[in-house]
Amino acid sequence: MTAIIKKGENILLSKLVPDLKEIIVAVKWLNKANDSTKFAIDCSAFLLTEQNKIRQDEDFIFYNQPLSTDNAVILKNNLFKVDLAKIPNEIHKISFVLTLHEAKQHQHYFGLLDKIIIELFNFTDKQKIASYTVEDARSEIAIILGFIYRYQTEWKFRAVGQGYNDGLGVLAKNFGVTIAEEIAEQNSPEKKDVLPLKNNTIQESAVNEKSKLVNKKANNRAKLKLDELQQDSPATINGEKNAVVDIHNTDMMTKQAHYEPIVQWLKLKMIEAEVNEAAMDTSGFFDEIAIVLGDNYDLLKIVSNTIKRRQVNKKTAYINLHEHSPLAIGSIKKFCKQLYDFSFVAKYIYNSQENKIILHLQSAVKITNFFNGEWLEWYAVMKIAKLCHEKNIPFSCTRNMLISMPNESHYEIDVFFLINEMPLFIECKSGEYRQFIDKYSRLRKKLAIPKPYFLFLTLGTENEHNQGLTAMFDITFINEKSLLAYVIDIFLKKKD
Repeated sequence: MTAIIKKGENILLSKLVPDLKEIIVAVKWLNKANDSTKFAIDCSAFLLTEQNKIRQDEDFIFYNQPLSTDNAVILKNNLFKVDLAKIPNEIHKISFVLTLHEAKQHQHYFGLLDKIIIELFNFTDKQKIASYTVEDARSEIAIILGFIYRYQTEWKFRAVGQGYNDGLGVLAKNFGVTIAEEIAEQNSPEKKDVLPLKNNTIQESAVNEKSKLVNKKANNRAKLKLDELQQDSPATINGEKNAVVDIHNTDMMTKQAHYEPIVQWLKLKMIEAEVNEAAMDTSGFFDEIAIVLGDNYDLLKIVSNTIKRRQVNKKTAYINLHEHSPLAIGSIKKFCKQLYDFSFVAKYIYNSQENKIILHLQSAVKITNFFNGEWLEWYAVMKIAKLCHEKNIPFSCTRNMLISMPNESHYEIDVFFLINEMPLFIECKSGEYRQFIDKYSRLRKKLAIPKPYFLFLTLGTENEHNQGLTAMFDITFINEKSLLAYVIDIFLKKKD
């Protein structure tokens, strides 16, 4: 049975096929009805380390270099044969990419296509095991369709569908590929034959779909020669270029290289830090749901608060919608459907006669903690991390970090950033907060963090109320609506 995967979802390959050894990754695209345009489309794969970089140019698999040095990945006719056992230990994931050749000259972009599909097959029996369809492409001329990545001792596949308006050259450079010179386009030479895939007779139309590539003269194992060398403005995480990083879909922030500056900053103050690496892994869906909830809290709090209240000892949450407008009801229903799609709830039912939503709740600890308030931490982390990423600002961040002071007192820190080497402390409170004010006022002094950079994020409070509290106490109070604007103000508008 084929697993139909949606954008952002991931699936354990061994769950699809136990002891899966070799897979075929097939890519195809379909023109819109009555459109006979011939698009020059290239399939590529990048073998990447944990730093989201190739080790060497040979880790870039494309029409002119159709196999990796260890033969773990072989490309032919839009098919990638991947031998999981042969993938070197230092390779963390394999990213599969689709790009348009000479897109700007021909005014082509992926939005002109009807759909783009990436499919996974078991090489042994040629059965399709997973499929993801990109249906939201617009002006992009390069798309990361998905990637296979290591998860502990196993492999997972994630559907990405992340598009870029720059072409293969820029994408490859950001993955660390050496760009040598432009390809000189030939009039009529045929593409060099590549190594054949044994028994590649998958019974699917994806196998028969031929790519309509502009013919180029191949030169096996040559340095990469691309026709798009435009320079972009890559975002940074901890000072490294990472334009191809999807901030909502990465485990990069779990790596020691990312959070080590925070550990060292605290060490200079004789404070020991214990970082919760798993709390910064955005491969799941906690961050996405937190952003939707935080950006629309006034409307969606009826859902989150009901779940929070009912999950204590009940298995079902009932959300009455009688007092909401049709537009609001549509938004609430859409959010509840998202919760179901991402398994935050076990079942979603809308009773139109009674105009209410019925949610069967999950009992998993992580889900319970999320609705108990951890979602606000995710919200703060992702809003600020995305800002830094987009504005090309070096940053490090942690969530749920434990610190030990010299006098052996301990604190759990909700959110901590170093942005351009300046600390930003955020304590997140989705419920009662008044009894904690003195505690964190004392902690701010111990950490010697300036008051504007020591934030008390109180959910749902009014701006005037927070301004009054900030004037009264030795810490800064903000709410979820003012968070991002405040960070922009102190880090972008008030640069020293």
